Amino acid sequence: MNIRKLLSALPVLFLLGAQLTAQDIHFSQFNMSPMTLNPANIGAFEGTARIGGIYRSQWTSVLGSNQFETPSVYADAPIIRGFRKKDWVGVGLVFFTDKAGILGLTHTAAKLGASYHLALNKKGTTYITLGAQYGQASRRLNPEGARFYEGYKNKGSQDYNQNLDVDFANLSRDKVNWTDIDGGIVLKSKLNERMDFSIGYAMYHIAEGRYGLVTGGSSTPGGPVQTSGDEIPRRSVATGQFNIKMNDKFTVSPTFIYQTMSGADEIIVQALGGYLFNAEKEITLLFGLGYRFRDAFHPMIGAQYKALRVGLAYDVNISGLNPQTNYRGGFELAANYIIRIYKPAVIKTKVLCPRF
Repeated sequence: MNIRKLLSALPVLFLLGAQLTAQDIHFSQFNMSPMTLNPANIGAFEGTARIGGIYRSQWTSVLGSNQFETPSVYADAPIIRGFRKKDWVGVGLVFFTDKAGILGLTHTAAKLGASYHLALNKKGTTYITLGAQYGQASRRLNPEGARFYEGYKNKGSQDYNQNLDVDFANLSRDKVNWTDIDGGIVLKSKLNERMDFSIGYAMYHIAEGRYGLVTGGSSTPGGPVQTSGDEIPRRSVATGQFNIKMNDKFTVSPTFIYQTMSGADEIIVQALGGYLFNAEKEITLLFGLGYRFRDAFHPMIGAQYKALRVGLAYDVNISGLNPQTNYRGGFELAANYIIRIYKPAVIKTKVLCPRF
């Protein structure tokens, strides 16, 4: 590779390096993705099993077909009673993939998790939960998607010279795998018949697996390529939610999340309301507004029908990218369903014979 080609590649490498250092999955409807929020959320519901998913598409207005896309699916269940009568154990499985950019930079992971829910009082109104996840993660890219200055030079159009001989292989590996470990803790308490709260902390990428794709070429002619020793930074997540039943129809839930990763911080505050539209059919309408500091507002709407919950959110961008985005940001669609399978009650009939 000559000097001109190397200089042409530098912007690509710079953007790639920035993504590798700071990018990790995040959702505006974070409570609709419990296992990517905190492993202690595994099995934290009343029912037999829960299945769900969330899909996020971001920066379509800037990147076109190369936008950020993040689908995630999960399933979890409370499986057995714990050491004490009111304790229980939950297990879950989560899968996600996050893809962005013309190089198709993709972060994929599949993780298996478990949690233990420990009752702190006899009534079972206060719990502390410990959870952990273990799995395999990978990052990959498509070097053939790279575009360099020389490919457009003297072409007289926007067509790119696909036959351009650019030695991109010595600048980047196209895939890397690592072991990923996450852990978390959540405290939940029911204060009275109308109020309850939860607060939690989680850490992701505890093992700090090697995830670097950028390489530096061979140290000796014809020798092996020098691979990156970059480790994926740990991501810390703190969350809190307070649920208030205002009356028989209306509920409000102020919520916050703070997460930090490699010096990049994210703070979101939300207020979500629920209105019992039809008590007989168990239909609740959901609506609210969230704010990601220095980045975006996101209105949210949704509905709960018996055991099915759906949600929709849209990020209205107000950051420094606004001249390019024109207030357009990210779109999210989420849903989950709680399966309830209970043994029917066995009622033994008794025949009463009157005495004469």
